[in-house]
Amino acid sequence: MENTYKRFKVLGISDKCECDVCGKTNLKMTIVIESESGEILHYGSDCAARTLKQDYRGKRYSISREAAISMGKSAKRGEAYATLSSL
Repeated sequence: MENTYKRFKVLGISDKCECDVCGKTNLKMTIVIESESGEILHYGSDCAARTLKQDYRGKRYSISREAAISMGKSAKRGEAYATLSSL
């Protein structure tokens, strides 16, 4: 059985204070993520951590909140974009 996952690319962080996924407001920052269809959304760190997954030794795990923030900051600095997936 072959699984099909949605692919996401972390583009950076933004000063936008509202999460496009859950609608939470008054956030310090959001993580800008592009879906494989080209849609750009602003995720809060908790929503980004739940959405993004990484493969490790044949299993899929959610990333930590701190990892999502770190990836956003790295992408904003122009370092390699991170491409992760979700079910």
